[in-house]
Amino acid sequence: MKKPLLPALAAFCAIALMFCKPKDNVPQTATPMKAESSQFSKRHCANESKGQCAEFNIAYPVFSGGDTAVASALNKSVQNYLLSAVGGNGQSNFAQALDTAGQQFVQTYLDALQDNPDWIMGYSTEITDTVSFMNAKVVTIQLDGYSFTGGAHPNPFGLLVSYDLTKGAKPLEITDLVSDTNAVRPALEKAYKISKGLKETDPLGDMVYSELKQLTMPANVGIATEGIRFFYNAYEVAPYAVGATDILLTWEQLGGLADRKKWVE
Repeated sequence: MKKPLLPALAAFCAIALMFCKPKDNVPQTATPMKAESSQFSKRHCANESKGQCAEFNIAYPVFSGGDTAVASALNKSVQNYLLSAVGGNGQSNFAQALDTAGQQFVQTYLDALQDNPDWIMGYSTEITDTVSFMNAKVVTIQLDGYSFTGGAHPNPFGLLVSYDLTKGAKPLEITDLVSDTNAVRPALEKAYKISKGLKETDPLGDMVYSELKQLTMPANVGIATEGIRFFYNAYEVAPYAVGATDILLTWEQLGGLADRKKWVE
């Protein structure tokens, strides 16, 4: 009479083993990658009441979690750009190189002030950071900065770049994001004109260097939730007065020229 209980007991044990495995056998989920903003500042005033100060303020993202090799590659790329932008030594330790660049910036101001003690303007360099898009496949970084060391106006500069996290943080170029740059150019030129207050029928030469017969592809491109951003620095295709230009072409506008699913979904 007891034999019929054996199959039921065996089934119960099998189910129990399925749900009560030792913790050591439970697969561990990798920590998602995250980014935190880090700040570096150096300030020196010869006469603060007169505004005779040199200010060096740098903000940049630091990545951690996820694949450590990918996070390291992202951090290295950001560090290389920062040091290039501020004249730091890329062959040195990053923290030391950034500190040295800040000291040299201050010293440059002090040297200029020695030549012109009555000059009441300061020097400043500033970089701000934004991680504008990030998922398991790609991250988009934006760094905006300017430097003022005298003259009529500050010198702005910016970086917009996306990295393929599935390929060791490979920086993505325009040809990685759109299948045909010539085919996307009409939509880009139209958007550029609109952003500058022109009509679609107005000559492009009204807002770019006269020698440009068509709008060139920008050096800075990035993936956004809504589409692809095309960023032109000041002086890249137009005079300083025209300013920087940030254009978003939506996935719908790009159509078959860009693969939304590959990056966003």
